[in-house]
Amino acid sequence: MSFQMSRKQWALSLIYGQGIIIVLTVLNAFFPQYLSYWFIIFIVVMVVYMYFMMRSQLKHITSKEAKEIKGGRLLYKPKPDEIRELQVRDKLLVQELKPMMKFTFLSFIILIATFIWYPIYFGYANNIAHSGNVDMATKIALYLIGYETPYAVVMGTNLLSRKGMREMVQVLNNYEIYDKGLLGMGLTIKFPASDLPYEVTVSKSRKFVQFEQKKGNAVVKYRLYTKSPERVVEILKRYGRISDVKEIS
Repeated sequence: MSFQMSRKQWALSLIYGQGIIIVLTVLNAFFPQYLSYWFIIFIVVMVVYMYFMMRSQLKHITSKEAKEIKGGRLLYKPKPDEIRELQVRDKLLVQELKPMMKFTFLSFIILIATFIWYPIYFGYANNIAHSGNVDMATKIALYLIGYETPYAVVMGTNLLSRKGMREMVQVLNNYEIYDKGLLGMGLTIKFPASDLPYEVTVSKSRKFVQFEQKKGNAVVKYRLYTKSPERVVEILKRYGRISDVKEIS
């Protein structure tokens, strides 16, 4: 996961998720013959929900601020091949990304397990619900377990990742710097930026400029690889009014 939810987003996620589960549980209990339709609705709703949760990552495309920045003069835009080449050369990057890669792999396994769980478990639950000897409370409990189990696993995994990953590196594989601001995946900065909520650092040896921001207990590092870190810093200072840029190894 390349971004960390704020406490507000986390709370909204819990409320939204539980609300959807309760609605689907009731629908399944009273209309079990439409199980396949409820499952499709559940998947669609979750996809829509994830889109809205990820909108902050798309600010560089969708926001009014981004459109204003793009109305300026383009000063710097590295080629994607150049960024990939610099990432490969940076031997420390793999070590920095390992915690995130482990979490991504675990999330993928959980996703596969979830898609296996639903047809198997709900097929079993539906057979019991149709047996004719089950009261409504038991039906509700059966379907509630079906939805809550994978949900609890996913949320638990996310919670552990929030506690386990103290530093997260998000490499911007595509970014643009205009005289009115900087745009990249998850990062939108309008110039001048004297009150910037980031700590800006530059590594001339590893060829990147970095914006660090504390989110909860973690530090998120938005990294801009470039063959000309000095030039990027010069642009940030001249047009962004960002005077405090610390040099790191």
